[in-house]
Amino acid sequence: MVGAFAVVQSSAAAAASGPDSHTQPMVDGCQRSNAMDLTLTTPEWVYVNRSDVLAARLAGDQTAGRQTVDGVVSDIHPAGDDLYVNHNYNDIDIAVIPDPGSSGANLVATGNGGDLGTEWEGTLIPTWAWPAVGDRVRESGSWIWDCGHWGNGPVDETGLSELLPYDPEESLKDFASPGAISGEQTELHPLYQVATWRKDAAGVLQGVSGGRNLQRLDVWINGDGGPALSEEECALFGAGSVGSAIPQVCSRNRDVGGTYSYTLDHLGPRAGRMIVNPIFIHPETDPALRNLPITVTKNQAAGTVTVTFTLPHQPVPQHFGITVEAGYSNAPAAVHHVVTLNSITINGTLDGSTEPNINPITSPTQQTGNPVLHEQTPDPGEWVLYAQVNGQWRQLDPSKLSAVTTNEQIPLGQTFDYWLPAGVAPTLYVSGRECDIPYIDCRSERYNAPPEDPQHVFTELGFNDKPGRIELGNTGLPLTPGQAVYEPIVNPVPTSSNEDYSDASCGGPCYSLTATAS
Repeated sequence: MVGAFAVVQSSAAAAASGPDSHTQPMVDGCQRSNAMDLTLTTPEWVYVNRSDVLAARLAGDQTAGRQTVDGVVSDIHPAGDDLYVNHNYNDIDIAVIPDPGSSGANLVATGNGGDLGTEWEGTLIPTWAWPAVGDRVRESGSWIWDCGHWGNGPVDETGLSELLPYDPEESLKDFASPGAISGEQTELHPLYQVATWRKDAAGVLQGVSGGRNLQRLDVWINGDGGPALSEEECALFGAGSVGSAIPQVCSRNRDVGGTYSYTLDHLGPRAGRMIVNPIFIHPETDPALRNLPITVTKNQAAGTVTVTFTLPHQPVPQHFGITVEAGYSNAPAAVHHVVTLNSITINGTLDGSTEPNINPITSPTQQTGNPVLHEQTPDPGEWVLYAQVNGQWRQLDPSKLSAVTTNEQIPLGQTFDYWLPAGVAPTLYVSGRECDIPYIDCRSERYNAPPEDPQHVFTELGFNDKPGRIELGNTGLPLTPGQAVYEPIVNPVPTSSNEDYSDASCGGPCYSLTATAS
């Protein structure tokens, strides 16, 4: 069977732009088997053009396999589910529409649509650095195939093919009629650089009274790639998914030293003096880098500000985060807003009696008729929720949500104090999960959380459940002035599970969030 695949692959025409998602993934090492993914006998991620990357590495280029995309964020959310065997914590998923004609546009494989998926475990990037829908970004990371998702299922008439190596039934149908399945998707995963130019940015410029429209740039660089990088590196050198099972075999760290440069070039109409606020060094920055020289170049004629710095080359992971703000002294006046998340009421924990028992393996009828198939997830519920207010992300206090009970009202008191351009309304977006996947202990989830403690393993046995999102489309819901209660929409199909909706087992919205906006 493998030999037959090789013949088909060698005759496939090269993609006009990005790589071919129907044939190239298997050339690079994807084996299209859910069973092999779960048993750590095949890597979930492999480098695109693996042979070229390997040759470059052996020739001394340790940056081979990395790529950068510039574009606009089309979607972002904390992942609802991730494979427990090769994640310490869940990913943050960011979809980027590459700038037309840019090199990043060639990173999107055929059949993947118009955006590029980018991912990083959420504990490796602080929430202040998370972008929002509509923000411009520059992201750098490993250019890989996501071998765990190849559009499998729709043409598997046996129900078993996707468990076998290379999913023979569906792959052969796809070779005969390209498009029968979507094929794997290319991603930048894990990332090591996220630079975000914020839309709707406003704030106080040094020496200017009141808030003004301005441009804000957030930069986060981290050499820790997590288990994903370890697995990719092992797969590159022929060790399969050993990096997930034994992370010490292949390093999860990379050298991110080098020169980085960013230009703020949309400062608005030239009105008054050009001002650049003192650069803010975030506390997550390594102490050794807090006095790193940063060059700020103002180009009055072009109306731009360029920020440049050079990180030293180090084999250990470096962490560096800054915020840059620039604008004109007489720019349009901005509006000050305060949004407070007052409290959250848990209407159903999604464990115990409200456990939905929905999973991708057994049908709802089978689950109802056979208690043996029910998930082993007793109360209390273990929740992780993130809130985003006009592009500013915060995790809802994990110490208060790690063990929730039904009808519990939890005080939050988390306040967002910020400025917006006139005419832009305050918005709220909330997303997260209730955690049942073993070995991913979301009770510890927060920036820089340590890997799973083998002496205190999270042992619930099930699939993550969906509290639901507070959203409008895939972004923030406009807030009502004053105090109001916000809730996710209940899933209209009780036997299905979708992160946009509250699982129906709660008997209504799984939570109610009280917030005050001014």
